[in-house]
Amino acid sequence: MLESLCLMPPKLGQVRRGIAPEQTEVMVSRQAGDPLMLPKPLYWDTPPWHRWPVLLTQCVFEGFASRGILVSALQSELGLATPIDDSVPSPGSPDADVLLPRMLPYRNERYGLSDADWDHAKVVDIQLSPPRDVTGRIAYSAEQIGRWELTAEDQPLSGGGWVPAMTLPPDVPSPDKLAAKVSQIRTLCPGAAVVISVTPEWLENSFEDLVAAAPDALVIRLSQLRIAGTSLARFLLRLNQRIETDSRLPLWLSPPRSQEGIPVSVSDSIKLIALGASAIAVDSWLEHVIEELDEVPNIPSIDADPKAKRMVQVEEILQRLLDPQLELFTGLYSSLIHDRPCDLLGTFDPDVANLLGLPCIGQF
Repeated sequence: MLESLCLMPPKLGQVRRGIAPEQTEVMVSRQAGDPLMLPKPLYWDTPPWHRWPVLLTQCVFEGFASRGILVSALQSELGLATPIDDSVPSPGSPDADVLLPRMLPYRNERYGLSDADWDHAKVVDIQLSPPRDVTGRIAYSAEQIGRWELTAEDQPLSGGGWVPAMTLPPDVPSPDKLAAKVSQIRTLCPGAAVVISVTPEWLENSFEDLVAAAPDALVIRLSQLRIAGTSLARFLLRLNQRIETDSRLPLWLSPPRSQEGIPVSVSDSIKLIALGASAIAVDSWLEHVIEELDEVPNIPSIDADPKAKRMVQVEEILQRLLDPQLELFTGLYSSLIHDRPCDLLGTFDPDVANLLGLPCIGQF
């Protein structure tokens, strides 16, 4: 997507001293409380938990979290919440490994949310913009609702179809109420960072309210859009300039696809960090991972240790398809030793250089 931009090497004498090359840990400053440390500036924004059996979701979650990726998940999505109907047994049981810190997706309808979610959240994501599903609907599938409600697999929800999003009374009725909601979340989950996620039209209509709410970061959801690479770069630079003028709010980015439908690569993700993003969603890296997880064979119910076998299946996929991408990310990330985009990026295209204010290479 960002092929026209080049990562610039360190200049002579400008090297990072005293920091290991594989260092990827990032600090998230909080408006209330001590900073949080994230192992990597990476998060998995919208895992399709409802597509997989409960035991598989738990193993997938553990596999990603153990690699330092912040994963969005509710207890119910991992099959760990207590059902509303106590007569229906939970399909999973709490496991010390599964109760790793995570990003709590706080939807406007509060679907699937339980009291236990506050105990294990490292980041709370107040989601103001419901995404479209694979059919194009702004709705939730019967499978998603069933997982959130912990419906037994042999007792599927009647009716099927979709449940339109935003049909319940909204938890945040208007943008000017955001500050009160952020304050409430901080009271419920004092140890977590609180972020607000929005689609780009919110920046046009409610930017002042978003900044006034004082979240610990702003998550920009572009993942369902198609945008030209130079337009994306210009958008991010302009947004950072505006934020630096009004506040010091970090930007997390769920990147779009290119106009040709090509997902963002690891190299593109590093360039987006160079352009000012503080953290990047890895969803676009995972198409092949998800395809293979969808095809993982079932394990016989009589197996003595089904979770161990599931974990072997998941690890084989992640080691083959995800780990090389993480290694590339770590190597490229270690080369970002400057703060300004103009010191980190360049281009051979004079028009792009002029548009983005970057050095034009090869003009000698």
